[in-house]
Amino acid sequence: MMCRRATTGGLAIIFLTLIARDGLAEETRFVLVNGTNYPIRELVLSPHDLGAWSANVLRTPALKPGEARDVAFPSNFATCNQDLKVVFDDDASLAVWQYLNMCDLRKIRLHFDRTSGITTASYEE
Repeated sequence: MMCRRATTGGLAIIFLTLIARDGLAEETRFVLVNGTNYPIRELVLSPHDLGAWSANVLRTPALKPGEARDVAFPSNFATCNQDLKVVFDDDASLAVWQYLNMCDLRKIRLHFDRTSGITTASYEE
């Protein structure tokens, strides 16, 4: 009977350790370079093509054209491929970059042609 209690207690400790470890979210970090001609005030993410946008992960103040900033947030991605949406500070317009591998991303430079609405990006993994 004594051996059974020790085993049950050991299993409980292992179970609690696994729960605690799973509860700790990994952090996603990358450098965002604003290669657009417009200040960026918000940056949100969604699994590709779902439109389930996260909260803003870009800290204030707005990221001016040509500036770079470290972006860090808890990641709980079910899939690495995410869409990235920004809100521009000058007129609250939006632009979306699709199908980015956020798990391997280290640095991204966003480009946007407001006239055509075309988004492009260069990035390092």
